[in-house]
Amino acid sequence: MRIHENTHPGRSNGLHIRLKNWLVVLNLLLAAATAAQSYMADGRLHLFPRPAAVVGAPDPVRSLDGNWEINLNPSSRFFNDRAASADWKIIKVPGEAMMQGFKIVHDTAFVYRKRVAVPKGTKGRRHLIRFNGVYNHANVFFNGHFVRRHFGGFTAWDADVTAFVKPGQDNWLHISITDRADDISYASGYAGHPVGGITRKVQYLILPDNPVQYLYVNAGLANNYTAGTLNIEARLLKPGNAKLEYELADASGKTIRGTMRVLTPSGNCWTDSTGFPGVRTWTAETPYRYTLTLRVIQDGVVQQTILQKIGFRNIEINTDHELLINGKTVKLRGACRHDMHPLLGRSTNREQDSIDVLLAKEANMNFIRTSHYPPSEDFLEFCDRYGLYVQEETAVCFALGWRTERYLKYQTENNPEYTGRYLGQLSEMIDRDRNHAAVIMWSIGNESNYGSNFQKEYEFVKMVDPGRPVSWSFPTNALNQNKRCFDILVSHYPRWNGAGSDLGKYEKNMQAEYPIIGDEWAHVSCYNTSLTTYDPNAKDAWGKSLDSMWMYRFDVKGYLGGAIWGMIDETFMMKDTMVGYGPWGIVDVWRRKKAEFWNAKKAYSPVRLDVGNYTINGNKLSIPVHNRFDHTSLKAVAATVTRGSRTVPLILPDVPPHQKATVTVPVSPADAFVLIRFKGKDGGLIDEERIVLKVRPAEDFKKHTAVWEVEKGPGRILLKSGNARVMINSKTGEIEEAGTGAGMLITGNPGPVINRPKDAGVLKNTEAVFSGQYKISTFSFDQKAPDQFVLHSQGMVDSFPAEMTTVLYADGRMELSYIIEGVPPYTWDVGIGLPVSSSLDKISWRRKGYWTTYPKEHLSAIEGSASKTGDGIEQYGVKPQFATTRAMQAFVLTRGTDALHLVPMPATEIYRAKKENFYHYAVSGKAGTIQVRSDGTQAAKMTVQTDGSQQLLISDKWDYWTLSWGNYQGIRNKGEKIAGNTFLQLK
Repeated sequence: MRIHENTHPGRSNGLHIRLKNWLVVLNLLLAAATAAQSYMADGRLHLFPRPAAVVGAPDPVRSLDGNWEINLNPSSRFFNDRAASADWKIIKVPGEAMMQGFKIVHDTAFVYRKRVAVPKGTKGRRHLIRFNGVYNHANVFFNGHFVRRHFGGFTAWDADVTAFVKPGQDNWLHISITDRADDISYASGYAGHPVGGITRKVQYLILPDNPVQYLYVNAGLANNYTAGTLNIEARLLKPGNAKLEYELADASGKTIRGTMRVLTPSGNCWTDSTGFPGVRTWTAETPYRYTLTLRVIQDGVVQQTILQKIGFRNIEINTDHELLINGKTVKLRGACRHDMHPLLGRSTNREQDSIDVLLAKEANMNFIRTSHYPPSEDFLEFCDRYGLYVQEETAVCFALGWRTERYLKYQTENNPEYTGRYLGQLSEMIDRDRNHAAVIMWSIGNESNYGSNFQKEYEFVKMVDPGRPVSWSFPTNALNQNKRCFDILVSHYPRWNGAGSDLGKYEKNMQAEYPIIGDEWAHVSCYNTSLTTYDPNAKDAWGKSLDSMWMYRFDVKGYLGGAIWGMIDETFMMKDTMVGYGPWGIVDVWRRKKAEFWNAKKAYSPVRLDVGNYTINGNKLSIPVHNRFDHTSLKAVAATVTRGSRTVPLILPDVPPHQKATVTVPVSPADAFVLIRFKGKDGGLIDEERIVLKVRPAEDFKKHTAVWEVEKGPGRILLKSGNARVMINSKTGEIEEAGTGAGMLITGNPGPVINRPKDAGVLKNTEAVFSGQYKISTFSFDQKAPDQFVLHSQGMVDSFPAEMTTVLYADGRMELSYIIEGVPPYTWDVGIGLPVSSSLDKISWRRKGYWTTYPKEHLSAIEGSASKTGDGIEQYGVKPQFATTRAMQAFVLTRGTDALHLVPMPATEIYRAKKENFYHYAVSGKAGTIQVRSDGTQAAKMTVQTDGSQQLLISDKWDYWTLSWGNYQGIRNKGEKIAGNTFLQLK
């Protein structure tokens, strides 16, 4: 029997099973908690602080993660079902059900169960099952008894099973879960599948009978940010005669003198405020934490011990609309993060959370936006520990007309029947996370229409936690109605250069009334699959967008910073299909670094050398530097300089945060380059710059004495020499093939190329319009010298008039010149294409990069080589053991849907990616080598078709139209004529 739920919020939301004890027990629970509801909403319960020790319970917190059982067809009395049967299957917790092959259905309940061992000797204690995330509506049963229900998939909550436990025995826990389409988070909607399941860890807690119900700690600063102020508010669940004592210890474990405080409750509540002179402060750059130890003592016995890590810091917004942390202006450089597990979907665990925080720090971020729901508590703990500012967002998303049809009928922003859910989940988020130093602002929802429920959310936050500012998007929906439900103005996808924003005058803070944050900016290339499939270098080109986005805004007062969309790819690989919005992260779901990762690290570097404006005076190299740290002097940064084979320390000047100065480096006339590296306190690389002092120009081709031997036959002209061989069709004027003694390298006629998007203005994908063949209308031949044969032609490329001159040298050199008329405004590539042998399978290059250094495996390394094929084939459920650049597949988002495909590619990503501003480029194989020389103003790429045919494209003009989303895309073609020259040699 399937169990269906009524999804109308105005009616009963219970299962269609009438059990009288449900409501009886629920009313008892609510009655017990009534006195403690001042900070909660919608009848929600405070989350009991996790204990470090409980008298009589040697292991007060136990994990219930691991193997559970799931039943998609539960009986009407599933809560008493304890027998093994074919209907009960093994499922991993935490983790999505569908990601593990279980086909759940919207608005239809399914059931999990687990046997729980309750320790002997725990009678008289309070027993809780803590669910840290169940998507999205749950009903809990213990030993066949209904315990409670819960709305919302991303907040932690407790099921108090004390009344039903059987100590010393196996107990049965059942939880009925429904992925309801009316959930205000819309998380299943934008995930493209029902997310339902136990997606975060489950714990079994044993507490005293009268435990601490909540502990709120505010660790601020006073006396010009030199002294700490510790405000504590704690409450017992029930009135009692217990005393509370607490002490504070520093990071070494040393107790701060005078911190032991013994408090007598007023009723069942304690409050205290204490000052601590000379504390060390918490910032993202110096995440110093103290340990607060709190003990509850009754009748001389310590009933419960709670440990809380805290950081002393202040959050302010000044009259210039700047965000201040501990009195200093802070600029936020970060990314938007989703929970993404490669095998378990919208799920997370402690290991994954720690990896994400460390990756963010490695990418020079100091900020994470938790889109579009609260993160796990583990994630926030790691943000506290390693230093990341957090904009924590409640689980309300797309409360507007963008939802897909199934969800569109639920309009919630003004509906009072949903107010409880808005405020309830919000209060649970704040209740759990308000003590975290990392959380510096709350977000009350993502990309929604203004409504009364958002207004009530804002007013609730200002009542219970007025010290943190509030953001919300889209703010213009409120401003247009003369409403305010935010402290910080949110801008989504501002233009890379600050011009033309959705916020108009607010974008560059001209006449701004609020501080501004671009908490979604620099969208990683994802939707425009036609472009990225054709040219994976779009991933590297995106870096200029982020760099420009940040540089244009860093010095703007009141512009707080922004967050890349996004940090992790949104690719749900299920057992038999794949969905999601696509590869929009700087890392993939396996946390492999993509090309975008290095771009983020460089663009967000807190130490910025202006390498384009250095000067040399004698033996001193002077480079402008910008200290983009918020709380760290440049003098505190470890630096080295490498000249030749010698690396020595570099003493940096004492430059305050946000200030500019000059770095001086000793050099000598023999130095070809200088490599400067900056490292953090942990020894990790912050940034590096390689300044080339002696530019190595493009090498000229070596000329050989050779002459052409010309053989003319019916319709053919054959040119032969000791170094080259060229076959020309004398009827069409086309080169049919060209090569050396080793084999044919060019397999068709070189011709002008115009590749372009069908629609350059789209936010998502557009069809690619690839250049057709060069159709010659008139041509002529001329042998100017014994070693030179010239082909001149005129014709059309698609609808564009073109002409071309090719000079063939007997030593294997070729010079190709073209002119194209009527070039449209928006193009991807304008240049010359050479059909080349499919046997060529390696490339090598040397180029001038946007950055002065790149990692070795980066698809846009300054120097490198790559093979056409490799072992880069992904398998479902198996972590790839190769770099993303070596992949032989690409994610393609089906046009008009959220269905993803992992499409085979005929060559690796690094082989197909354009190499911009090259000096040397070569493609080689058994048939020989084609070498191309340039002055750094051209780009080269290999295009490989599914049939194995290849084209070498040399571009004189290239752009990335359809990166869109405010990104830098290129320069519009101003004229209608483009000309170019290509120099190459066959060897």
